[in-house]
Amino acid sequence: MGARVALESDPPLTKPEDSPSSFLIPRQEIVQVHPMPAIKIEKIVRSRRRTIALEVTPRATLIVRAPHRVSQAQIDTLVREKSAWIVKKFDEVKQRPQAIVHDYAEGEVFWFLGREYPLHFVNDGSSSICRTDRLFVPLAFQPDIRHHIRRWYVGEAGKEIRSRCMYFSMMTGYSPESVRISDARQRWGSCTSRGGLNFSWRLIQAPLDIVDYVIVHELVHLRQMDHSPLFWKKVAALMPDYERRRMWLRENERLLRV
Repeated sequence: MGARVALESDPPLTKPEDSPSSFLIPRQEIVQVHPMPAIKIEKIVRSRRRTIALEVTPRATLIVRAPHRVSQAQIDTLVREKSAWIVKKFDEVKQRPQAIVHDYAEGEVFWFLGREYPLHFVNDGSSSICRTDRLFVPLAFQPDIRHHIRRWYVGEAGKEIRSRCMYFSMMTGYSPESVRISDARQRWGSCTSRGGLNFSWRLIQAPLDIVDYVIVHELVHLRQMDHSPLFWKKVAALMPDYERRRMWLRENERLLRV
């Protein structure tokens, strides 16, 4: 990662020691700078924003968000200038916990609000998933188990996130027009221009304090649509330790990709 500097030196050239005019030629260093590899841009998203943003995704790919007026040449130049930073971020993402691949087998662990629940199939005539110390799933669901667990997550996310959203709305006075649970994979939450809030059902796997951070983040967007210093100041006023929560989500987001 980054430019490598290789030092190559020749042995010092000297005259015999008994020569009155003996001398030493300092060794010469040959510096070889290896250029950074070209960075591939996965997608360019243009909007009415004023600045260019470089976004490294959880898959270690690059998305560029740019104003309509910015040319491709300007984007390419910025990516080249920031290539060392981008490669560093790629490496950081790759070192984070890997995404969980579910086989939906007996005893396999599923997360809910930061706790682990082993999967347990039951054949007692029940027709719904139940969560106690384990995640009890009717044996009849097994042929389409992925669909049923995902549907259960969506339902639970709707109840929990809407409840927390109402709590923080009453506390802040920020009232969304609607709260919708989505199937988004790239965004945990979003705020529409009409004042509606969207949350990915996958968020419900995270600890409650992380869920709360995303909710507060989106509620503040109702008053401040950008990510300016003023936006983060408002978030900090409501949640002084938001940076810790934000960092947890960045470092563990792959664990929540069901």
